[in-house]
Amino acid sequence: MKIMTLNLLGIMLITIFPSFKNNLYSQTNVQNYPTPAKTDNLLFFIQRSMNKNTIAYELNIDKYGKLDNNKPIHPYWIRYEEGGKKQELSYIQESYAYGTEANLTNKKELIFNITLVSYPKQQIVLKKIPGNTKMKAYTSVNGKLIELQKIFFKTDGGTFWSPNIVYIDISGIDLKTGKYITERTLP
Repeated sequence: MKIMTLNLLGIMLITIFPSFKNNLYSQTNVQNYPTPAKTDNLLFFIQRSMNKNTIAYELNIDKYGKLDNNKPIHPYWIRYEEGGKKQELSYIQESYAYGTEANLTNKKELIFNITLVSYPKQQIVLKKIPGNTKMKAYTSVNGKLIELQKIFFKTDGGTFWSPNIVYIDISGIDLKTGKYITERTLP
């Protein structure tokens, strides 16, 4: 069932047709995309070439300021194409496309392994910054470890249920150099 979900809503596994290879490195102008306001709880966000609506991923903190260890990340829409209103994900979006699965791997140090339900091959680690109480999301792409800040999906056609993903750009702070980088990967 999870393998079938990789075809949902713009972040699913596809077959890249030969005609897409010519456009593989054509850039989408993501400078024109709005950026969510940076808050203490915002970890990263996802944007897609199909529209400017954004999925934000923030720490799931209760009213007492405590992290929910069963569901440490709260994803939600920022509907920029509808005036920037916030909206919860639907059940289908949460369960099959943009939701996360979390596994607490170190209770003492509060370290989680996180995956997007529709793209489990991209492992994300949620943990505290050394010497700080703030939590950040980290991932590895093309051999570089980064503090994850943004994921961008470039699509080219397809259908609502099975969009054709051309590439995925993963952006963040390179932990070796301290510079903001974007690394491209193929689905």
